Amino acid sequence: MSVPSKTGKTLVQFNVKNAVYAVSGASGGVKPLTFMNTFTKDRNVTVKNLYGDGELQDSLNSDRSITGAIGTTARDADFEKDIGLAEAAANGLAEIAVKSSVRINFGFETEYKEKGLPVKTKKVWVLNATVTPPNESLTQNQDDITESTFDYNYTGYGENMKDSDGTEDYVDENGMTVRVYTLSCLPGDTGYETFLDSVPVPKKASV
Repeated sequence: MSVPSKTGKTLVQFNVKNAVYAVSGASGGVKPLTFMNTFTKDRNVTVKNLYGDGELQDSLNSDRSITGAIGTTARDADFEKDIGLAEAAANGLAEIAVKSSVRINFGFETEYKEKGLPVKTKKVWVLNATVTPPNESLTQNQDDITESTFDYNYTGYGENMKDSDGTEDYVDENGMTVRVYTLSCLPGDTGYETFLDSVPVPKKASV
């Protein structure tokens, strides 16, 4: 029996770069985020088991948000001012107490290698997220420079998928909406070249 070819299957994903963000409902559009060096995403799915007649009959999934961190090489003062973590003072930059959670969307690029094919770049948006201030730890230089890294922890709440026209929420055959946490675009997909220029609306593919 011959083994099916895996040519075209993704072999590895690596690197993260060219991060951007957009504050929901604000003017100014998409803005550059300082130099990104890590990204993590955790799916927070919980399962409720349903028992009857003394045994497991079924289960329900609860999937309300994603969490993770945007790692950067330095703090971004413009970004922090836009989301209410800092503001300009008469004599410098003031890091202020957080009073509310500003919703943002943030995007980035990552690279991947498919078997037998050249390296390609995938573009990704994380939709409808809140961000917390980064913790800070600085260390003196000794024989070498000791650089710091900063993690902006986030919670992503996602957006409802729209119908193929992008006007109304898509509802499946069971009357349920579909929540979209991240949206990614690959070379050859519609809108790939400009995918990070504006926040995309997740739409149901036309049949």
